[in-house]
Amino acid sequence: MPGLGGMTTPAGGASSAPDEHDSRGDTRKIVGILAALAIFIIVLYGYIIPLQGGFISSTAIRADDLLGADPQFEAQMPIQEVDLGASGRSIFIAFVMLTHILFANLHLGGAWVLLSLVVLDLAFRKERYARLGMSLALFNVILFSAGATFAAAGVLFFISLYPTFAAQGFHIYWWPLLVEAILFGIEIFFVYTLWFTWGRIRGAWHVFLAVGYALSIYFQTLAIDTFVSGMLTPGEKTITWGAPGLLGMPWIDYLQWWFNPTLWPLQFHRVAAAVSYFGFLIALLAMLHFRDRTDPPSKKYWDWAGSFGILWGLVGLVAQPLLGLWYMYSIFSHQNQAFTNIMTGPRAWEMLMMIGLLSLLIVTVSVYFIERRERLLVRLGRHDIRNLFRAFAIVAAVAGLVLVQPAWLGGIMQFDPGTWANPLGLMYYKHIAILVLVAIGTIIIGIDLLVLREHRDKEWGNLSRASWMAALIAGVLGSWIVIIMGYVRESARSPWLFYNIIPVPGGQTYPTPVPPFQIFVVWMIGLGLAFAVFWFTSRVTSYHPEREEEV
Repeated sequence: MPGLGGMTTPAGGASSAPDEHDSRGDTRKIVGILAALAIFIIVLYGYIIPLQGGFISSTAIRADDLLGADPQFEAQMPIQEVDLGASGRSIFIAFVMLTHILFANLHLGGAWVLLSLVVLDLAFRKERYARLGMSLALFNVILFSAGATFAAAGVLFFISLYPTFAAQGFHIYWWPLLVEAILFGIEIFFVYTLWFTWGRIRGAWHVFLAVGYALSIYFQTLAIDTFVSGMLTPGEKTITWGAPGLLGMPWIDYLQWWFNPTLWPLQFHRVAAAVSYFGFLIALLAMLHFRDRTDPPSKKYWDWAGSFGILWGLVGLVAQPLLGLWYMYSIFSHQNQAFTNIMTGPRAWEMLMMIGLLSLLIVTVSVYFIERRERLLVRLGRHDIRNLFRAFAIVAAVAGLVLVQPAWLGGIMQFDPGTWANPLGLMYYKHIAILVLVAIGTIIIGIDLLVLREHRDKEWGNLSRASWMAALIAGVLGSWIVIIMGYVRESARSPWLFYNIIPVPGGQTYPTPVPPFQIFVVWMIGLGLAFAVFWFTSRVTSYHPEREEEV
């Protein structure tokens, strides 16, 4: 198959004609993606992070700010004195909460994907929708306890390691957390009932259960986000105490804490990220099942399931940059110092890494569609779409290269004396690159759904090696991006627990955030653990068809 730069050579040695299809695909594209990822990580860690002050802790940089904290929050009141070393507290919290994100977002994103399958099954009565819907419902039911376990462990660590923060935080957010707990139970009811009644009740009632599951997890996340967003942009500058008891502050003060300036941008961005993550996770697991099965019906089914997941991943992916810009500028408007910390300060490498992986993910998805639709486009004679997809891959790669440009090198802050400003790292160019990537993703979705929809069914099962590998890489990158997003938000407020109100206990004794090498290790362990659990659970919950579906 012709690649981006020319023509590949099949195993026999003879060059293929322009209109022929190589079942292996152009694996050079995959090698290029992996090489780009490796080079990016090496350059980031070995060059960019040290030259931007990324190895210096925020507690050292913001030492003067910490001196101005309210004395009542400087005292440590541990339930039990636990010696975990210089960064042990942060490592424990980071591992538990970042791993929790991987399991919790299964429900936040999976609920909406599952709702789409229930509606599609009701509307079109195709077996594939029911098969995948049943598998995903049981998948979420089984893994529900895993997310809850990590959440409970996170709460335990917060109470044990940050008792002052836990006491004050749980006091202020009592009502949102109570609502979250109630919705947690409602969510359990809907997801379990949805699974156990599959195929046993009428379609309208099944849709009702799916809608209930999606809405309950949405509002449960909203209740949690009042707390999470309030830690970064609290609606009040101080904690004012009245009479002792649960409601010591006036209600107006509580409402300002709960419905703080970054609540809604964070909420919508998390939903889009969760949908994208779950879609790409479906694709990853589908590709493993595709390779694990040898019978044609299963091959066709898992090929389709992978493409279905990729489409959902891309839908969430194209929404993330725009919602992310909204979220970042809300931080800029209401907590400028935190914005500076992650955009023009020593934590900027985290944002750069997230944007870099997101760009590479869009390139990977473009390669997937190039390879996955190659045979179909050859058969249809749609050379225009083939050339358009290839152009998209090149343009996406260029846009990604612009996005990973560091804005400066040689100083802790971008505007420190002696720093070297990189003109290609200006936000103006990055905004253009983001819009280009969003446009590419949107056009790919439109072409696949509107132009090729009626022709795709004949090609299921004819999955090239390159397309299979691209879907696997997309699943890994999509999951990695999700936990980086959470880490960026948390490190933006370091060294504060509640920004400019409650500092990290111990002052400079505990450097924050987690040092780069340690957080890389935490990411890899968390991802490895989660993927192992996902795969074994998928082996139990997946449905393998015994016959080909009639289309």
